[in-house]
Amino acid sequence: MAMKLALFVSLMVAALAIPISGAQRMGYLIEIHGTVYCPGNSNTNASGTNNVVFAIAEIHVVCDGKAIDYAYTNKDGGFLFAVDNQRYTIPEILKTCKLVVISALTACPKPSPSAGHLESNLKYIGDTTVGGNLKISNIVPVGFHVVP
Repeated sequence: MAMKLALFVSLMVAALAIPISGAQRMGYLIEIHGTVYCPGNSNTNASGTNNVVFAIAEIHVVCDGKAIDYAYTNKDGGFLFAVDNQRYTIPEILKTCKLVVISALTACPKPSPSAGHLESNLKYIGDTTVGGNLKISNIVPVGFHVVP
């Protein structure tokens, strides 16, 4: 009987711990999202005035010179990062982080620079509430530009 009681208590503790820890993480999220466009033959077209998307491009979130996360754009040039809100605050992200596209610019149609990469600083555009209990803070690129 003692063995059954110990097993029951262990299962109950485990069952209760999962929703509690999930609720702590799921009450507030920071998302960095947007679309990467191929640059033209100058820096001014890299922020989206060009309508050719940079599909399947590797993109990194770089904070204080260190890559903290990476992803690939989808076929429409879109990307999404969920940032650890326990480790980074919105002001810290805006001050110390940027997006860096690692993929070669030669993957874009001509005329694109043959050397360099794309970078963008970040800006906060507001919060979205989902389901009444999940707040998502939205951060987007200011505008990608070519860095030689």
